[in-house]
Amino acid sequence: MPLRTNGPEIRRRRELTGMNQAELAKTIGYAPAYVSQIENGNVNAGPRFHRKVAGALGCDVVDITAGALPWGTVGRTYTKAPAA
Repeated sequence: MPLRTNGPEIRRRRELTGMNQAELAKTIGYAPAYVSQIENGNVNAGPRFHRKVAGALGCDVVDITAGALPWGTVGRTYTKAPAA
């Protein structure tokens, strides 16, 4: 089952980083028009796009989608700090 892309959340996070659509597109290797279509909710992106955007925006895939992580994706791993 494919994930639903949360375009407005991608836009919000991109703007928080100070990037415009063209800069994000260049960073992740996609056309600016494609990024625009995704942010406007006209297109649902695939897992590769989700992984690249999450990496560029410093978040997890689940933060920019409306569902669980896709197969084969590993989320952040948190470990406890060593006891003093």
